Amino acid sequence: MKLKKWAISLLAILMIASFNAPAFAEEEAIVEVEDGVLSNNRVLIPLRVVSSNLGGDIKWYPEDRYIQINTKEKEILLAVNFKNARVNDTIITMDSPVLLIGGVTYVPLKFVSQIFGANLNWDGENKQATIKSNGQTVIVHVQSDENRITDSLKISQARLIMLSEKLNETSKLSDFKNVQTYFKAYFTEKLIGSILGGQELQNEWIQYDVPENSVYYTGSTTGTLSQSFVLGNTLTGESHYVYDRNIELVYGEGVWKVNQMKFAYRTIPNLGYDR
Repeated sequence: MKLKKWAISLLAILMIASFNAPAFAEEEAIVEVEDGVLSNNRVLIPLRVVSSNLGGDIKWYPEDRYIQINTKEKEILLAVNFKNARVNDTIITMDSPVLLIGGVTYVPLKFVSQIFGANLNWDGENKQATIKSNGQTVIVHVQSDENRITDSLKISQARLIMLSEKLNETSKLSDFKNVQTYFKAYFTEKLIGSILGGQELQNEWIQYDVPENSVYYTGSTTGTLSQSFVLGNTLTGESHYVYDRNIELVYGEGVWKVNQMKFAYRTIPNLGYDR
């Protein structure tokens, strides 16, 4: 009898203990990303972070440099150098264009967080963004370019606009009596020599707008900038023909100049542009 009472008492103790034991929630997964970038005060994250941590089926088309993201409810189309995105049948304008930097594709963090219904917080003091979605936390640290170039040496927006306008003028070389003298303040001798040597130039009707992209500094005296021009739609209207102008900038004798430019054609999804 005593043994039976003892067993009942032990069972009661175990039951009480189980009810009073603290409930431990499943630990939240945290991923830290060190290579976020800040472009025109907008945070961009590598595309791989989206694909590996925020869900969705993502496909990158390297030749035409555009992105397709599929979720259960949405198809999202984005293209390098463009701020428009197609979400199902709706065109949405992002606060920053998609960028390709050093072979890595960067997408606007704010837009991605909205697409996936995630919570986003920006810590300006520490230059880091925190995004939470479905029990997943991604902390994005914005990389500093202090080791590449100081703010005082960065090209000004006014100078960048000026250089872009002068590059547009190369489509009308016949207007200038002395090409070398006219462009000397804006282009390096290397680029002027290439132009005089017959480098392929853009057509007169192709005039690039004010640069929306930030310059990516590859060193303390070098940088790159990519611009895109929508030539028009394909016959089906489902895609755009695009003409890219990729620029190499160099700093010397107290001024930034264009050292090289290359052009490339590609086709991207129709993102609602007029041409």
